[in-house]
Amino acid sequence: MKKYSLSLFALVVALFVSNCGGGDPLIDPIKAGLNSQNYEQALAMADTAIMKDPTNGTPHYYKAVVYNNLAKLEANPNDRTPLYEKMRSSLMEARAKYDVAESPAAEANEITPLILDTWELEHNEGIKYATVDSVMESVDAPLSWSIAHLNNATTINPDSVLSFDVIAQIYYMNQEPAKAAESITTAINLQETAAASEYDRLGSYYFLSQQPENAVTAIEEGLEIYPDSVFLIEKLADGLFQIDQTDKALSVMDRLIQNDPGNARYHLVIGTRVYQRVLSLSDQVTEARDQIFDLERNDGSQEEIDALNERIETLEAEMQPLTDRAESELLEAAELDDTIPSTFNTLGILYQNNSAALFDKRNNTVDNDEAEMFDTQAREEATKAMQFYEKAAELDPDNTSYWNSLFRIYTLLDMREEAEEAMKKAGM
Repeated sequence: MKKYSLSLFALVVALFVSNCGGGDPLIDPIKAGLNSQNYEQALAMADTAIMKDPTNGTPHYYKAVVYNNLAKLEANPNDRTPLYEKMRSSLMEARAKYDVAESPAAEANEITPLILDTWELEHNEGIKYATVDSVMESVDAPLSWSIAHLNNATTINPDSVLSFDVIAQIYYMNQEPAKAAESITTAINLQETAAASEYDRLGSYYFLSQQPENAVTAIEEGLEIYPDSVFLIEKLADGLFQIDQTDKALSVMDRLIQNDPGNARYHLVIGTRVYQRVLSLSDQVTEARDQIFDLERNDGSQEEIDALNERIETLEAEMQPLTDRAESELLEAAELDDTIPSTFNTLGILYQNNSAALFDKRNNTVDNDEAEMFDTQAREEATKAMQFYEKAAELDPDNTSYWNSLFRIYTLLDMREEAEEAMKKAGM
Protein backbone atom coordinates (compact mmCIF):
# COMPACT_ATOMS: atom_id res chain seq x y z
CA MET A 1 0.00 0.00 0.00
CA LYS A 2 2.82 2.40 0.79
CA LYS A 3 4.49 1.63 -2.52
CA TYR A 4 1.22 2.47 -4.37
CA SER A 5 0.87 5.78 -2.50
CA LEU A 6 4.38 6.85 -3.32
CA SER A 7 3.89 6.02 -6.98
CA LEU A 8 0.69 8.09 -7.06
CA PHE A 9 2.47 11.05 -5.46
CA ALA A 10 5.26 10.80 -8.02
CA LEU A 11 2.68 10.87 -10.79
CA VAL A 12 1.07 14.04 -9.39
CA VAL A 13 4.44 15.76 -9.11
CA ALA A 14 5.28 14.75 -12.65
CA LEU A 15 2.02 16.19 -13.93
CA PHE A 16 2.59 19.44 -12.03
CA VAL A 17 6.10 19.79 -13.43
CA SER A 18 4.76 19.00 -16.87
CA ASN A 19 2.12 21.75 -16.56
CA CYS A 20 4.66 24.28 -15.32
CA GLY A 21 6.95 23.39 -18.10
CA GLY A 22 4.16 24.30 -20.55
CA GLY A 23 3.71 27.79 -19.06
CA ASP A 24 5.16 31.08 -20.24
CA PRO A 25 8.57 31.60 -18.62
CA LEU A 26 8.15 35.39 -18.94
CA ILE A 27 4.66 35.53 -17.43
CA ASP A 28 4.77 32.79 -14.78
CA PRO A 29 7.14 34.74 -12.45
CA ILE A 30 4.76 37.73 -12.58
CA LYS A 31 1.85 35.46 -11.65
CA ALA A 32 3.90 33.95 -8.84
CA GLY A 33 4.54 37.40 -7.40
CA LEU A 34 0.82 38.19 -7.63
CA ASN A 35 -0.20 34.93 -5.97
CA SER A 36 2.22 35.48 -3.12
CA GLN A 37 1.21 39.16 -2.89
CA ASN A 38 4.83 40.10 -3.42
CA TYR A 39 3.90 43.01 -5.63
CA GLU A 40 7.38 44.50 -5.87
CA GLN A 41 8.65 41.21 -7.24
CA ALA A 42 5.69 41.01 -9.65
CA LEU A 43 6.42 44.50 -10.99
CA ALA A 44 10.11 43.71 -11.36
CA MET A 45 9.29 40.50 -13.25
CA ALA A 46 6.85 42.39 -15.47
CA ASP A 47 9.49 44.98 -16.35
CA THR A 48 11.95 42.20 -17.10
CA ALA A 49 9.42 40.49 -19.37
CA ILE A 50 8.74 43.75 -21.19
CA MET A 51 12.46 44.27 -21.80
CA LYS A 52 12.83 40.75 -23.15
CA ASP A 53 9.74 40.86 -25.36
CA PRO A 54 8.64 44.46 -26.09
CA THR A 55 5.88 43.29 -28.45
CA ASN A 56 4.09 41.20 -25.84
CA GLY A 57 1.00 42.80 -24.27
CA THR A 58 0.61 40.27 -21.46
CA PRO A 59 3.32 41.64 -19.12
CA HIS A 60 1.63 45.04 -19.39
CA TYR A 61 -1.71 43.45 -18.52
CA TYR A 62 -0.36 41.80 -15.38
CA LYS A 63 1.46 44.96 -14.45
CA ALA A 64 -1.96 46.65 -14.48
CA VAL A 65 -3.33 43.88 -12.27
CA VAL A 66 -0.53 44.54 -9.78
CA TYR A 67 -1.30 48.26 -9.69
CA ASN A 68 -4.98 47.46 -9.19
CA ASN A 69 -4.19 45.22 -6.24
CA LEU A 70 -1.88 47.85 -4.75
CA ALA A 71 -4.61 50.49 -5.09
CA LYS A 72 -7.07 48.35 -3.14
CA LEU A 73 -4.61 48.29 -0.23
CA GLU A 74 -4.93 52.08 0.13
CA ALA A 75 -7.76 53.23 2.39
CA ASN A 76 -7.60 56.85 1.24
CA PRO A 77 -8.97 57.19 -2.31
CA ASN A 78 -6.55 60.02 -3.06
CA ASP A 79 -3.65 57.62 -2.53
CA ARG A 80 -5.14 55.23 -5.07
CA THR A 81 -5.19 57.76 -7.90
CA PRO A 82 -1.52 57.52 -9.02
CA LEU A 83 -1.77 53.74 -8.94
CA TYR A 84 -4.90 53.81 -11.08
CA GLU A 85 -3.14 56.12 -13.51
CA LYS A 86 -0.36 53.54 -13.90
CA MET A 87 -2.96 50.78 -14.16
CA ARG A 88 -4.79 52.60 -16.96
CA SER A 89 -1.53 53.30 -18.79
CA SER A 90 -0.46 49.65 -18.59
CA LEU A 91 -3.83 48.42 -19.82
CA MET A 92 -3.79 50.77 -22.78
CA GLU A 93 -0.25 49.61 -23.59
CA ALA A 94 -1.37 45.98 -23.38
CA ARG A 95 -4.36 46.66 -25.62
CA ALA A 96 -2.17 48.35 -28.20
CA LYS A 97 0.13 45.31 -28.29
CA TYR A 98 -2.76 42.87 -28.51
CA ASP A 99 -4.41 44.84 -31.34
CA VAL A 100 -1.46 44.17 -33.64
CA ALA A 101 -0.68 40.63 -32.45
CA GLU A 102 -1.47 37.71 -34.76
CA SER A 103 -2.74 35.56 -31.89
CA PRO A 104 -3.49 37.70 -28.82
CA ALA A 105 -3.29 35.98 -25.44
CA ALA A 106 -6.47 35.17 -23.52
CA GLU A 107 -5.74 38.12 -21.24
CA ALA A 108 -6.69 40.44 -24.11
CA ASN A 109 -10.32 39.62 -23.33
CA GLU A 110 -9.84 40.54 -19.67
CA ILE A 111 -8.90 44.20 -20.17
CA THR A 112 -12.42 45.61 -20.50
CA PRO A 113 -13.86 43.56 -17.59
CA LEU A 114 -10.97 44.68 -15.36
CA ILE A 115 -11.60 48.33 -16.28
CA LEU A 116 -15.35 48.06 -15.73
CA ASP A 117 -15.09 46.13 -12.44
CA THR A 118 -12.63 48.64 -10.99
CA TRP A 119 -14.62 51.60 -12.34
CA GLU A 120 -17.81 50.22 -10.79
CA LEU A 121 -16.11 49.80 -7.41
CA GLU A 122 -14.85 53.40 -7.30
CA HIS A 123 -18.01 54.92 -8.80
CA ASN A 124 -20.28 53.21 -6.28
CA GLU A 125 -17.98 54.15 -3.40
CA GLY A 126 -18.17 57.75 -4.57
CA ILE A 127 -21.96 57.69 -4.47
CA LYS A 128 -21.99 56.17 -0.98
CA TYR A 129 -19.88 59.00 0.47
CA ALA A 130 -22.44 61.49 -0.86
CA THR A 131 -25.69 59.71 -0.07
CA VAL A 132 -25.37 57.07 2.68
CA ASP A 133 -25.44 58.64 6.14
CA SER A 134 -23.47 55.91 7.92
CA VAL A 135 -20.71 56.10 5.31
CA MET A 136 -20.68 59.90 5.30
CA GLU A 137 -20.34 59.95 9.08
CA SER A 138 -17.24 57.73 8.93
CA VAL A 139 -14.98 60.53 7.61
CA ASP A 140 -14.53 64.25 8.24
CA ALA A 141 -15.14 65.47 4.68
CA PRO A 142 -17.42 62.93 3.00
CA LEU A 143 -18.00 64.95 -0.17
CA SER A 144 -14.25 65.27 -0.70
CA TRP A 145 -13.96 61.50 -0.35
CA SER A 146 -16.84 61.10 -2.77
CA ILE A 147 -15.09 63.32 -5.28
CA ALA A 148 -11.83 61.40 -4.85
CA HIS A 149 -13.53 58.06 -5.52
CA LEU A 150 -15.32 59.45 -8.56
CA ASN A 151 -12.07 60.95 -9.85
CA ASN A 152 -10.61 57.46 -9.55
CA ALA A 153 -13.56 56.10 -11.52
CA THR A 154 -12.89 58.57 -14.34
CA THR A 155 -9.15 57.86 -14.18
CA ILE A 156 -9.82 54.19 -14.80
CA ASN A 157 -12.63 54.77 -17.29
CA PRO A 158 -12.31 58.27 -18.78
CA ASP A 159 -15.17 57.57 -21.18
CA SER A 160 -17.74 57.29 -18.41
CA VAL A 161 -20.38 59.94 -19.02
CA LEU A 162 -22.17 58.78 -15.88
CA SER A 163 -19.21 59.36 -13.56
CA PHE A 164 -18.47 62.82 -14.95
CA ASP A 165 -22.16 63.71 -14.63
CA VAL A 166 -22.29 62.52 -11.02
CA ILE A 167 -19.02 64.18 -10.03
CA ALA A 168 -20.39 67.47 -11.38
CA GLN A 169 -23.32 67.11 -9.00
CA ILE A 170 -21.01 66.36 -6.08
CA TYR A 171 -18.81 69.36 -6.87
CA TYR A 172 -21.98 71.47 -6.85
CA MET A 173 -22.99 70.00 -3.49
CA ASN A 174 -19.48 70.78 -2.23
CA GLN A 175 -19.85 74.42 -3.37
CA GLU A 176 -17.28 74.10 -6.16
CA PRO A 177 -19.31 75.26 -9.18
CA ALA A 178 -16.29 75.97 -11.41
CA LYS A 179 -15.15 72.34 -11.10
CA ALA A 180 -18.75 71.21 -11.56
CA ALA A 181 -18.78 73.12 -14.85
CA GLU A 182 -15.57 71.40 -15.97
CA SER A 183 -16.98 67.95 -15.19
CA ILE A 184 -20.35 68.42 -16.87
CA THR A 185 -18.55 69.90 -19.89
CA THR A 186 -16.57 66.67 -20.18
CA ALA A 187 -19.79 64.65 -19.89
CA ILE A 188 -21.35 66.73 -22.67
CA ASN A 189 -18.32 66.38 -24.92
CA LEU A 190 -18.26 62.60 -24.48
CA GLN A 191 -21.78 62.33 -25.90
CA GLU A 192 -22.86 62.61 -29.49
CA THR A 193 -25.87 64.65 -28.36
CA ALA A 194 -26.18 65.76 -24.75
CA ALA A 195 -29.55 66.47 -23.14
CA ALA A 196 -30.92 70.01 -22.92
CA SER A 197 -30.90 69.67 -19.13
CA GLU A 198 -27.13 69.18 -19.18
CA TYR A 199 -26.61 72.47 -21.00
CA ASP A 200 -28.97 74.03 -18.47
CA ARG A 201 -26.84 72.70 -15.60
CA LEU A 202 -23.64 73.85 -17.28
CA GLY A 203 -25.08 77.34 -17.57
CA SER A 204 -26.09 77.29 -13.92
CA TYR A 205 -22.64 76.19 -12.78
CA TYR A 206 -21.05 78.98 -14.80
CA PHE A 207 -23.42 81.55 -13.31
CA LEU A 208 -22.64 80.31 -9.80
CA SER A 209 -18.89 80.57 -10.46
CA GLN A 210 -19.25 84.15 -11.72
CA GLN A 211 -18.65 83.24 -15.38
CA PRO A 212 -21.74 84.65 -17.14
CA GLU A 213 -20.01 84.94 -20.53
CA ASN A 214 -19.21 81.22 -20.50
CA ALA A 215 -22.76 80.52 -19.36
CA VAL A 216 -24.18 82.38 -22.34
CA THR A 217 -21.86 80.51 -24.72
CA ALA A 218 -22.85 77.14 -23.26
CA ILE A 219 -26.56 77.88 -23.38
CA GLU A 220 -26.32 79.13 -26.96
CA GLU A 221 -24.66 75.82 -27.86
CA GLY A 222 -27.57 73.99 -26.24
CA LEU A 223 -30.10 76.09 -28.14
CA GLU A 224 -28.45 75.15 -31.43
CA ILE A 225 -29.60 71.59 -30.67
CA TYR A 226 -32.81 72.44 -28.80
CA PRO A 227 -34.03 75.74 -30.30
CA ASP A 228 -37.48 75.43 -28.69
CA SER A 229 -36.28 74.74 -25.14
CA VAL A 230 -38.09 77.29 -23.00
CA PHE A 231 -35.84 76.88 -19.95
CA LEU A 232 -32.71 77.35 -22.07
CA ILE A 233 -34.17 80.47 -23.66
CA GLU A 234 -35.02 81.85 -20.22
CA LYS A 235 -31.51 81.13 -18.96
CA LEU A 236 -29.97 82.72 -22.06
CA ALA A 237 -31.94 85.90 -21.48
CA ASP A 238 -30.84 85.92 -17.85
CA GLY A 239 -27.22 85.57 -18.89
CA LEU A 240 -27.47 88.30 -21.51
CA PHE A 241 -28.93 90.64 -18.92
CA GLN A 242 -26.03 89.81 -16.60
CA ILE A 243 -23.42 90.74 -19.20
CA ASP A 244 -25.30 93.93 -20.09
CA GLN A 245 -26.46 92.79 -23.52
CA THR A 246 -29.87 94.22 -22.73
CA ASP A 247 -31.19 94.59 -26.28
CA LYS A 248 -30.29 91.01 -27.17
CA ALA A 249 -31.79 89.77 -23.91
CA LEU A 250 -35.05 91.59 -24.59
CA SER A 251 -35.15 90.12 -28.07
CA VAL A 252 -34.78 86.65 -26.59
CA MET A 253 -37.55 87.28 -24.05
CA ASP A 254 -39.82 88.69 -26.74
CA ARG A 255 -39.60 85.30 -28.46
CA LEU A 256 -41.00 83.70 -25.33
CA ILE A 257 -43.78 86.25 -24.96
CA GLN A 258 -44.81 85.81 -28.58
CA ASN A 259 -45.27 82.10 -27.93
CA ASP A 260 -47.01 82.60 -24.58
CA PRO A 261 -48.27 86.20 -24.21
CA GLY A 262 -50.34 85.36 -21.14
CA ASN A 263 -47.39 84.13 -19.09
CA ALA A 264 -47.05 86.60 -16.22
CA ARG A 265 -43.67 85.22 -15.25
CA TYR A 266 -42.13 86.21 -18.57
CA HIS A 267 -43.33 89.78 -18.16
CA LEU A 268 -42.05 89.79 -14.58
CA VAL A 269 -38.61 88.57 -15.68
CA ILE A 270 -38.39 91.24 -18.37
CA GLY A 271 -39.62 93.99 -16.08
CA THR A 272 -37.29 92.99 -13.25
CA ARG A 273 -34.22 92.55 -15.44
CA VAL A 274 -34.79 95.77 -17.36
CA TYR A 275 -35.23 97.67 -14.15
CA GLN A 276 -32.03 96.18 -12.76
CA ARG A 277 -30.34 97.64 -15.80
CA VAL A 278 -31.94 101.00 -15.00
CA LEU A 279 -30.59 100.84 -11.46
CA SER A 280 -27.12 100.05 -12.79
CA LEU A 281 -27.26 103.09 -15.05
CA SER A 282 -28.57 105.17 -12.17
CA ASP A 283 -25.55 104.17 -10.09
CA GLN A 284 -23.30 105.34 -12.92
CA VAL A 285 -25.13 108.69 -12.99
CA THR A 286 -24.65 109.08 -9.25
CA GLU A 287 -20.95 108.26 -9.58
CA ALA A 288 -20.54 110.83 -12.36
CA ARG A 289 -22.30 113.50 -10.30
CA ASP A 290 -20.04 112.76 -7.35
CA GLN A 291 -17.02 113.21 -9.61
CA ILE A 292 -18.37 116.54 -10.83
CA PHE A 293 -18.88 117.67 -7.23
CA ASP A 294 -15.28 116.79 -6.37
CA LEU A 295 -13.95 118.53 -9.47
CA GLU A 296 -15.93 121.71 -8.79
CA ARG A 297 -14.86 121.76 -5.16
CA ASN A 298 -11.20 121.31 -6.08
CA ASP A 299 -11.14 123.66 -9.08
CA GLY A 300 -10.92 120.73 -11.48
CA SER A 301 -10.83 120.80 -15.24
CA GLN A 302 -13.90 122.27 -16.89
CA GLU A 303 -13.27 119.94 -19.79
CA GLU A 304 -13.62 116.93 -17.46
CA ILE A 305 -16.78 118.40 -15.94
CA ASP A 306 -18.31 118.94 -19.38
CA ALA A 307 -17.44 115.37 -20.40
CA LEU A 308 -19.08 114.01 -17.25
CA ASN A 309 -22.21 116.09 -17.87
CA GLU A 310 -22.41 114.70 -21.38
CA ARG A 311 -22.09 111.19 -19.98
CA ILE A 312 -24.92 111.87 -17.52
CA GLU A 313 -27.15 113.07 -20.34
CA THR A 314 -26.37 109.94 -22.36
CA LEU A 315 -27.07 107.66 -19.40
CA GLU A 316 -30.33 109.40 -18.53
CA ALA A 317 -31.44 109.23 -22.15
CA GLU A 318 -30.84 105.46 -22.05
CA MET A 319 -32.59 105.10 -18.69
CA GLN A 320 -35.92 106.64 -19.60
CA PRO A 321 -37.11 104.17 -22.28
CA LEU A 322 -35.85 101.29 -20.16
CA THR A 323 -37.77 102.58 -17.15
CA ASP A 324 -40.91 102.86 -19.27
CA ARG A 325 -40.43 99.31 -20.57
CA ALA A 326 -39.88 97.94 -17.08
CA GLU A 327 -42.98 99.70 -15.76
CA SER A 328 -45.08 98.42 -18.66
CA GLU A 329 -43.93 94.82 -18.27
CA LEU A 330 -44.39 94.80 -14.51
CA LEU A 331 -47.88 96.25 -14.73
CA GLU A 332 -48.72 93.62 -17.35
CA ALA A 333 -47.39 90.90 -15.05
CA ALA A 334 -49.50 92.24 -12.17
CA GLU A 335 -52.60 92.26 -14.35
CA LEU A 336 -52.02 88.72 -15.61
CA ASP A 337 -51.30 87.29 -12.14
CA ASP A 338 -51.99 89.30 -9.00
CA THR A 339 -50.64 86.64 -6.64
CA ILE A 340 -46.89 87.15 -7.08
CA PRO A 341 -45.53 89.39 -4.28
CA SER A 342 -42.26 90.20 -6.03
CA THR A 343 -44.13 91.81 -8.92
CA PHE A 344 -45.72 94.36 -6.61
CA ASN A 345 -42.56 94.84 -4.58
CA THR A 346 -40.57 95.65 -7.72
CA LEU A 347 -43.23 98.13 -8.82
CA GLY A 348 -43.00 99.70 -5.37
CA ILE A 349 -39.24 100.08 -5.77
CA LEU A 350 -39.66 101.59 -9.23
CA TYR A 351 -42.14 104.23 -8.08
CA GLN A 352 -40.21 104.97 -4.90
CA ASN A 353 -37.10 105.66 -6.99
CA ASN A 354 -39.16 107.85 -9.31
CA SER A 355 -40.31 109.75 -6.26
CA ALA A 356 -36.75 110.18 -4.96
CA ALA A 357 -35.61 111.52 -8.34
CA LEU A 358 -38.42 114.08 -8.37
CA PHE A 359 -37.63 115.17 -4.82
CA ASP A 360 -34.01 115.72 -5.95
CA LYS A 361 -35.24 117.93 -8.76
CA ARG A 362 -37.39 119.85 -6.29
CA ASN A 363 -34.41 120.42 -4.04
CA ASN A 364 -32.17 121.56 -6.87
CA THR A 365 -34.45 124.13 -8.49
CA VAL A 366 -34.66 127.80 -7.54
CA ASP A 367 -38.05 128.24 -9.22
CA ASN A 368 -40.78 128.02 -6.56
CA ASP A 369 -43.52 127.01 -8.99
CA GLU A 370 -41.32 124.32 -10.45
CA ALA A 371 -40.39 123.14 -6.95
CA GLU A 372 -44.07 122.85 -6.02
CA MET A 373 -44.76 120.88 -9.21
CA PHE A 374 -41.90 118.46 -8.53
CA ASP A 375 -43.05 118.03 -4.93
CA THR A 376 -46.58 117.12 -6.03
CA GLN A 377 -45.31 114.67 -8.61
CA ALA A 378 -42.91 113.12 -6.11
CA ARG A 379 -45.70 112.50 -3.60
CA GLU A 380 -47.90 110.99 -6.28
CA GLU A 381 -45.15 108.54 -7.17
CA ALA A 382 -44.58 107.79 -3.47
CA THR A 383 -48.30 107.06 -3.07
CA LYS A 384 -48.14 104.58 -5.98
CA ALA A 385 -45.12 102.95 -4.34
CA MET A 386 -47.06 102.68 -1.08
CA GLN A 387 -49.99 100.96 -2.78
CA PHE A 388 -47.78 98.37 -4.44
CA TYR A 389 -45.76 97.73 -1.28
CA GLU A 390 -49.02 97.22 0.60
CA LYS A 391 -50.12 94.64 -1.96
CA ALA A 392 -46.80 92.83 -1.67
CA ALA A 393 -47.08 92.80 2.14
CA GLU A 394 -50.64 91.55 1.89
CA LEU A 395 -49.52 88.59 -0.25
CA ASP A 396 -46.47 87.87 1.91
CA PRO A 397 -47.10 89.34 5.38
CA ASP A 398 -44.07 87.63 6.93
CA ASN A 399 -41.60 89.38 4.64
CA THR A 400 -40.02 92.03 6.86
CA SER A 401 -38.35 93.82 3.93
CA TYR A 402 -41.78 94.72 2.55
CA TRP A 403 -42.78 96.23 5.89
CA ASN A 404 -39.46 98.04 6.07
CA SER A 405 -40.20 99.64 2.69
CA LEU A 406 -43.68 100.57 3.85
CA PHE A 407 -42.27 102.15 7.01
CA ARG A 408 -40.06 104.43 4.91
CA ILE A 409 -42.89 105.37 2.55
CA TYR A 410 -45.35 105.99 5.39
CA THR A 411 -42.75 108.18 7.07
CA LEU A 412 -42.16 110.11 3.86
CA LEU A 413 -45.88 110.72 3.47
CA ASP A 414 -46.22 111.68 7.15
CA MET A 415 -48.52 108.75 7.94
CA ARG A 416 -47.35 108.28 11.51
CA GLU A 417 -49.72 105.59 12.79
CA GLU A 418 -49.17 103.45 9.72
CA ALA A 419 -45.42 103.99 9.98
CA GLU A 420 -45.42 102.83 13.59
CA GLU A 421 -47.36 99.68 12.75
CA ALA A 422 -45.08 98.91 9.79
CA MET A 423 -42.04 99.42 12.00
CA LYS A 424 -43.31 96.77 14.42
CA LYS A 425 -43.98 94.26 11.64
CA ALA A 426 -40.56 94.96 10.18
CA GLY A 427 -39.04 93.99 13.52
CA MET A 428 -37.28 97.33 13.83
